[in-house]
Amino acid sequence: MRSSDPDIWESRPPDGGVEDFSELTARIASKVVERQLTVPSVVLLESVKPLSFLGNQMLIFLDPVLSLVVDSKDYRKFVRMIEDRDNVEKLICAIEEENARDVERRAAVNASRPGRRGFLSWFRRGHGRGEPKGDGIGRQGNNQDSGD
Repeated sequence: MRSSDPDIWESRPPDGGVEDFSELTARIASKVVERQLTVPSVVLLESVKPLSFLGNQMLIFLDPVLSLVVDSKDYRKFVRMIEDRDNVEKLICAIEEENARDVERRAAVNASRPGRRGFLSWFRRGHGRGEPKGDGIGRQGNNQDSGD
């Protein structure tokens, strides 16, 4: 497809059906979660959802510049996807679902390593070994009142 092709930005596929963005949505969601940008991306998408059509038009305007940096086919498909608010909502849901799967994966990995503790646990009193020294307020010893 040449960039001068008039149907390059057509939002409907040639057969008249609805274009499927599920594969692109899944790839975007996995990259967002992989980079741990779930919360910022969801906040951004929720805030620009009412302006998705204007964002679509801005991205079409920026196509000549951005196509130098990103893959033109995926970029144009993304632009067609965000034209519709429902697709933006589907992207948000896909990001949240991918994040939930990632949290479950991390929990399973952490559960398989029961002896592992966090870095800051080494700075706690007693280091978690044996009986704690003192009563937690700075007094050492047997903590018996001397009766004075």
